Amino acid sequence: MYTLKENLPQDVILAFLQDKGIQPETYEFSLGLLEENSLQGVILYESSPWESELYQKHVINVKIASANSTGQLKKLFQEFYAARRADGTDFMFIKIPAEDVGAMQVVQQLPSSYFVGSLFKLVSPVRFYHQAPPFELAEARPGDTEDICRLARDVFTKSRYYYDPHISYENANRLFEEWARNNAEGRASLNIVAISKGEVVGFVQGLSKGDEFVLDLMAVKPGFEGKGAGYHLVAHIIEQSMRFQHRTVSAGTQLHNVRAIRLYERMGFAAEKSYYYYHVWPAKEAD
Repeated sequence: MYTLKENLPQDVILAFLQDKGIQPETYEFSLGLLEENSLQGVILYESSPWESELYQKHVINVKIASANSTGQLKKLFQEFYAARRADGTDFMFIKIPAEDVGAMQVVQQLPSSYFVGSLFKLVSPVRFYHQAPPFELAEARPGDTEDICRLARDVFTKSRYYYDPHISYENANRLFEEWARNNAEGRASLNIVAISKGEVVGFVQGLSKGDEFVLDLMAVKPGFEGKGAGYHLVAHIIEQSMRFQHRTVSAGTQLHNVRAIRLYERMGFAAEKSYYYYHVWPAKEAD
């Protein structure tokens, strides 16, 4: 006989994840599936206030979902879905490790579930590249913010947001514009721009997270791809990130973004992990 329990003690959750070899992530809430007081599965999730405010919808982010069997995970997700539908959740995004075929099957069977893409994480030691760039590279100034935002509007069309039938192209553009703006206005630890003849033709934004420096957003203006802007933006921000004394730098891109993957591999990055993303809309079931 299974029972469900919300917001289990963290030590119980951490022990369960460690037994399964899963690296824990920060989270806000949990839902656990128990059998005779023994944890059999857990979903860790958090609210997403930024997306919620942007889209005027109740959005949550499922960080980790794991169970001892596919059947238990299916039971857990069914209950989780019903609870989110009852509390008015409009939209949730779920990240599943690419090797977890059982979890993918479970999520695909949820009502109003859409596979929207993949994430390929690559990592590299922090290093110097010792190559002269063909463009001026500098930390972004306040006056560069609008140029950065304009670039961000139209260059991330391989992102999962563009593959969701309930998110318009314009709203997906707006998300990346505001994402880049938030980074430029203080969220990012470093904002680097590439300038050619006085014009911003590319940017990269990075976040300092523990021992890791994360390449968060990067864009190059159409017509400047293949001219070294991407390579030198990444090289420059990695070199500048040394002030934070990180051991590694990471980048994420879609599995089908072959150009980006080849760039990172050429720069010494190696594949670490891949994920599949699903968008699930409990509020759309009755449509």
